[in-house]
Amino acid sequence: MTQEPGHPIILYPGGEGLATAYCPQGTTPTGGGAAVESDPLAPVFFRESAPDPARNRWQVRAYNGSNAVQTVHPRVICTTDSSITESVGPDSSIQPGDFNSAPEVGCGNSRFVVGGGVQAGPKTFIMESDWTSIRSWFAMAKYTDYSPDAPLSYVRAIAICSDNQPTLKVGSTKLEAGTVGTAHAECPAGQVPTGGGGAIGLDGLLNGSAPTATGWTVQGTNQAEGPRTLNASVFCTTP
Repeated sequence: MTQEPGHPIILYPGGEGLATAYCPQGTTPTGGGAAVESDPLAPVFFRESAPDPARNRWQVRAYNGSNAVQTVHPRVICTTDSSITESVGPDSSIQPGDFNSAPEVGCGNSRFVVGGGVQAGPKTFIMESDWTSIRSWFAMAKYTDYSPDAPLSYVRAIAICSDNQPTLKVGSTKLEAGTVGTAHAECPAGQVPTGGGGAIGLDGLLNGSAPTATGWTVQGTNQAEGPRTLNASVFCTTP
């Protein structure tokens, strides 16, 4: 199990870009994400954080909603586990200005989720990309085009499955209305992450979700009028 950084991308105010991180030959992505290291609390939002098996990489699409230049750093977790497969769920449509959750996607009754991802349409940003059980993954996104003439958008969830059962750990933090914060989930001593995710719930968006050396860190913005709980999850294994 290794982690590989990708080339950072620079986003100008109002700009969107694709950041990617590649696995070495002979390994497969199990998880990944990105963090905004120039300003972790900046309103940089994501509409995709997902594996790209054809190119053996993890890719992240990010939008810079701030007034300053921001730098997005992608990272991928790679494994030699030969049982790894990807399960892509169906699209869930989203009306302009609305949000929706994607149908959960599972690994079957005898296999285990070790990571997951999400893909959404233009101007549609991730609220949640996280586990529902040890065998399934789900996602939720908000469509921020409020024009009644805008086309439908979509969100879909992606589960990364293995024959090998991971250890699941979670962490959370309370965010007051209008604030930005961080939640972290740490692997047990001697273990490393295979994948992870996060969730903030209604009227919140994720600013980042990415592995650390021994866990998973999520940033979120609470756009609600009341407090919200930001959750981070990490799936762990022995190296």
